[in-house]
Amino acid sequence: MEHQRQLGARTTAAARWVALPLVLVLLAACASTSPIPPQVRITDLRLLDSGVFEQRFQIDLRIGNPNDFALPLDGLTFDLDVNGADFASGFSNETVTVPRLGEAVLSVTASTTVIDLVQQMVLLAERGDLSYRVHGVAYLDSLARRRAPYETVGTFRLSREQQIRADHPLQPRF
Repeated sequence: MEHQRQLGARTTAAARWVALPLVLVLLAACASTSPIPPQVRITDLRLLDSGVFEQRFQIDLRIGNPNDFALPLDGLTFDLDVNGADFASGFSNETVTVPRLGEAVLSVTASTTVIDLVQQMVLLAERGDLSYRVHGVAYLDSLARRRAPYETVGTFRLSREQQIRADHPLQPRF
């Protein structure tokens, strides 16, 4: 009986020594896998206030999660480039959890200068379209404090009627 108890204790100790490295390898594998970056799109842009040197906007972002696990975000930086030039930047410390294979909306406050705004209005009137790039970093709320950089590019094209109004903003509309 004593022999069986000693054998059982040795087996348990050996199992611990085998299980410990296995658990450490699994934890390292989980910690080293990086999430697929979120997909971030602009859904709305509203002017909050306008001064002589700066304009502030509220920009709503739709954040898509292509991962098979939830993304708990606790911060986000945001830069908007329009027609290849810096246009607005901002950040948010709002906490949101984007469900696995799902979406969430986050509002950020961004600012731009009056010079950047006027330059983009002139380009928009001339070209009738604008290319944009949204990029930044989403901060994941986890023990590892991981960062997930993101980038989205696209083009927005005005309809012919909108182009005419942009070319002649004082023209009466009937």
